[in-house]
Amino acid sequence: MAILDSESAQKNRLRFLNRASKSVSTGDALALFALGTFGLHLITFFILLLLYGSYSQLNKKAPPSLVQLETGKSIKVAPIGSLERTPQVILRFVSDTMTLMMNWSGTLPPSTVEEAAKPKPDPGVNISNREFRSSKITSAAWQASYALSEDFRKEFLKALAAITPSGVFQGKTQVVLVPLSIQSPIKIAEGKWKVKMVANLTIVAQDSNLGETIQFNKEIFVRAVVPPESPNQVDGLAAVIYQMRASGLEIYAIRDLAQENL
Repeated sequence: MAILDSESAQKNRLRFLNRASKSVSTGDALALFALGTFGLHLITFFILLLLYGSYSQLNKKAPPSLVQLETGKSIKVAPIGSLERTPQVILRFVSDTMTLMMNWSGTLPPSTVEEAAKPKPDPGVNISNREFRSSKITSAAWQASYALSEDFRKEFLKALAAITPSGVFQGKTQVVLVPLSIQSPIKIAEGKWKVKMVANLTIVAQDSNLGETIQFNKEIFVRAVVPPESPNQVDGLAAVIYQMRASGLEIYAIRDLAQENL
């Protein structure tokens, strides 16, 4: 009987030790898991610090200012907002558009070296309708008119046709725009500017070499628009529209410039 009690006590002691051993193993596993998790968090923390440092350096780095075109040429660029345009771009746009629109030489704008050496006569572009029959404007003015907003373009072309001498299309009359002053653009709203231009229109006819000068002082209102995507190969009307709207600007109004001082 004593022997049985001794064996039973021994078995109970072994069971207790076995449970204790299992309990210690589970605790060790949890400790190792916690230690591993802490190590991973520590590594992640250092990686985030490195990424933050890299982003900080990238933020301080100046944006690229040189862009290479498909033609192989490189141009300098500057980061600006979608509704922002530099004063130089606005002045260039206004000057080029008004010069192309108001210079009536009686010849077509040259597109090749041969045409520049031997210009072709300008037959004009007919914009006649029920109200304005047999109304013509020069081909250059028609081309430049695509720099105008759509709601302003039609009315402006009617007014332009009314003052275009018929002798221009017969090679008897020439009209030249002579800009005297084009002031820096004045911002009037977000993405909108006005430019004051003081100029003369000089009209020269075959029977009068002295010519006639008419004041052409205007306030030109310009706004930013989304420029068209650069086409690969286009011609005709599509090429004309792209050329006139490539700067991302359009003229939406022109009015007489009030005379400030005598």
